[in-house]
Amino acid sequence: MIQFNDVHAVSFDQNLDDFEAIDKAIAQERLWMKQRLDFAEKFKETYDSKNMLSSTDCLNRLIEYANDNHPDLVVLAGDIIDYYSDINHDFLKKSIERLKSQYLFSCGNHESPPELFRDICQGNHDFNYIDFREFLVVSINNSTRKIKPSQLESLQKLLSLRKPLILVMHIPIMTEYNLVEFTKLDSYYSMKYNDCDKITHNFINLVSSSNEVRAILCGHTHGSIASFIAPNKPQYCCSSGLIGFVNKIIVR
Repeated sequence: MIQFNDVHAVSFDQNLDDFEAIDKAIAQERLWMKQRLDFAEKFKETYDSKNMLSSTDCLNRLIEYANDNHPDLVVLAGDIIDYYSDINHDFLKKSIERLKSQYLFSCGNHESPPELFRDICQGNHDFNYIDFREFLVVSINNSTRKIKPSQLESLQKLLSLRKPLILVMHIPIMTEYNLVEFTKLDSYYSMKYNDCDKITHNFINLVSSSNEVRAILCGHTHGSIASFIAPNKPQYCCSSGLIGFVNKIIVR
């Protein structure tokens, strides 16, 4: 599998007369061109100057990389575009249609409102999965740092199949086991076990305690963070696609 996220792609049509939309796109592009370097410095991550491309070129390069590597699955863990607009949505859709492998898309907080991304999410923006027979890869939209009752119920049904499961979400989980890693970040960057509603708390307990959930793949932090939400329960946050980062996951 190949995972990438947090590209924050911004597309616009210079031929349109909507100057307000063009100004917004240019402003957001400039913002992320600076912030990607700030995050890289914060996490002490190296990057190749050849990857310092525009956000749309970054997404194009990531799609090409995935196609060149022929993974069994491409995991897009949210914030692939920076905000909803017709142009951004169309660019995202056309980009994903170029993938030669099957994919699983999990909405990030910048894919908002998530209902507008049903087509990208293959019909279900809250809960989706791919069955590899030996194991499942499950996407859950937690872009509001909350879990819905329907999402919890859907996960419980899948867990009853007793198949190993890899969970994909945009926002990572913070528990008592990875406090050190996540208390370094603002509360915005995680879904906390001790600061959430009852459904979300039950979800975190279920994921933490289930033998079937083998790993969690996330984005959102704009820096690589590997931690454990429970003993032998790893969570991998992939760094920003804006500096060319991908996670390559081999399932054994």
